[in-house]
Amino acid sequence: MNAKKETSFERRQRQRFAAIRDGKPCIEVVINERRLALIDLSLDGFGVPANTGCPEGEFEFVMRLIDGFGDKVKGRAVAVNQAAGQTGCRFVDLDEASEKILQEWLTVIVICGASVRLTPADATAIVTGPSLV
Repeated sequence: MNAKKETSFERRQRQRFAAIRDGKPCIEVVINERRLALIDLSLDGFGVPANTGCPEGEFEFVMRLIDGFGDKVKGRAVAVNQAAGQTGCRFVDLDEASEKILQEWLTVIVICGASVRLTPADATAIVTGPSLV
């Protein structure tokens, strides 16, 4: 996935999801050997706590489930804004395998957080569809 570089505001086109399960962060990102719990995540990017030292310009990252199990999502991102106590980062490059893993994680987050019963197809449609907010 290659995205145009944009320096102003984060403009995710897809729904963001809290990266929390059972009230605790469930996904972390490693940037420059520093581990940060994600605040939110979408197919377009992620949010981390503000003032955590996200590098200027593009940077490499590795995401994984905090429990340490499962696959990793690797790619390049860029910090695009700071608001509401978080730094928003947009994906610049993800390989196809990482995109698939990311979509699977988000689908599970949606299913686990739903107040009504959702099928995997319903959850995938929410994850891949436009922002609902």
